[in-house]
Amino acid sequence: MYIDAHHHLWAFDPIEYDWIDDSMKVLKTDFQLSELKQTLSQNGFSGSIAVQARQTLEETNWLLSLAKQTDLIRGVVGWIDLKSPDLQEQLSCFTEQQKLVGFRHVIQGETDPDFMRNPDFIKGLQTLADKGYRYDLLIFAHQLPAAIEMLANVPSLHVVIDHIAKPNIKTGDKFEQWQQNMNTLAQNPKVFCKLSGMVTEADWQHWSTEDLQPYMRTVLELFGEKRVMFGSDWPVCLVAGEYQTIKQLVLDFINDNAPQAKDDIFGNNAGRFYQI
Repeated sequence: MYIDAHHHLWAFDPIEYDWIDDSMKVLKTDFQLSELKQTLSQNGFSGSIAVQARQTLEETNWLLSLAKQTDLIRGVVGWIDLKSPDLQEQLSCFTEQQKLVGFRHVIQGETDPDFMRNPDFIKGLQTLADKGYRYDLLIFAHQLPAAIEMLANVPSLHVVIDHIAKPNIKTGDKFEQWQQNMNTLAQNPKVFCKLSGMVTEADWQHWSTEDLQPYMRTVLELFGEKRVMFGSDWPVCLVAGEYQTIKQLVLDFINDNAPQAKDDIFGNNAGRFYQI
């Protein structure tokens, strides 16, 4: 059972998705259930995790409504205001939503360097941990030190690092620094990592498998075969490559370096992490 551990869905609106600029014209269209079903079927996936792309409860509920329509979506990673004093009450409204497996905040978009030190945000993360929800960590590589500090305050939280923490693959800048910080996070057995979103951090038009291999090798060595999962980051990945291309580059790497772990990395680990 192959599970794509990271994809998005949207009805495109230029105001709500203002981060999609003219360099991403391929994304300026709808990506909904029909497109998802066709794409996953063509690539041999029988399940997926739908991840939030907007920071609204409206989108969380929309994704959950889509998940009710198909067995293909095994879980939803939504958004909720973790700093809200009413967080407990808001979460209680989702008690019956079995496919709501976790939450994410677009920390990469936060300009405040102290955002991850906010005591209300940390308290919100602890609430998620207490209720058994998972957390997707979306950050840039330069935010890793703050993330390390933040997660040290929530040791019981199960976390997966999205897009290998977005190192600058295009230039290879600060590779060793990224490597060291990822090693620190990997010491926590509750922290997983997605092999996702890599081509969009490389040169969109001229990336090569060789550009990505040092990063994939680092993730596999640090987190091991049981804490790594494949995610396409479709449709965002389309700015740099087709779904089949993205899948194949990771599959080839795993076949060459850990062939015995293929089923885990392409499904079992996501199933365990998201409790689906």
